[in-house]
Amino acid sequence: MTPVKPGTVEKQERLARVYDAEVAPAYGQRFAAMLLGALEVRPAARVVEVGCATGALTLELVRRFDAASRFVALDEAPFVAQARARLEAAAPGRVTFELAPAAPLPLPDASADVVVSNLASAAFEDPPLAVRELARVLAPGGQLLLTTPLRGSWTEFLDIYRDVLLENGTPESVAALAEHVASMPDGSIVASWLERAGLAGVELAVERWEILFKSAREFFFAPLVELGPLSRWKRIAGRGEDMQDVLLFTKEAIDAYFHGAAFPITIVGVVAKARKPPAR
Repeated sequence: MTPVKPGTVEKQERLARVYDAEVAPAYGQRFAAMLLGALEVRPAARVVEVGCATGALTLELVRRFDAASRFVALDEAPFVAQARARLEAAAPGRVTFELAPAAPLPLPDASADVVVSNLASAAFEDPPLAVRELARVLAPGGQLLLTTPLRGSWTEFLDIYRDVLLENGTPESVAALAEHVASMPDGSIVASWLERAGLAGVELAVERWEILFKSAREFFFAPLVELGPLSRWKRIAGRGEDMQDVLLFTKEAIDAYFHGAAFPITIVGVVAKARKPPAR
């Protein structure tokens, strides 16, 4: 349920340690700002946050809702530990934390007036199933907001990677990359997750921005990349020396194409908002 899917407990712990300094400023905070811009605050709300990371968005939610509102925040253990410490210092007693996967959520049906999920859908094994769980805990008339990266993110890298695989990879690796790109959702797919979960009035707001890296080395060793999509990209290239060669050729291609200039990576993000229809 973390913003980038780490894959192992060790990576989760590393990501939690560097999240605020290395991942949030150019990535997590941008998505969180989109979510907050679409949020409708109501009094005495029951608020559930799925994928609270280190608690920065949790704290902002507590500040925006009134003192009668109640909060439940869920994530993996390394993140919950940091989020709990942050909230106990800044807003003691306002938030209940849970260690839980996205599906099933350890929450009763119709137990929340507002459900928010910042980037957690990017780590869901089955996004439609997870969104159905978010909708399940939402009370009739309640509001769901989620953010996720869309297809078109990481384009600059993926285009270079495709060229390298076409020249130095295998037909299987080229096909695997195409499958990976196709698996990234577009806006219509995200909207379908909410609609298939029985939610109504789906609205999408899309933003696009760039993250700049000084070199290919900085790109590959950035925690956002190293602890996020890099493991998937490596599997696409194969194993052992074949994988190492492809990554080396990709690094050299990036530095050749962007010699003397920053390597820009485009991120395309969406915040999706919907309501659960009132009970009949």
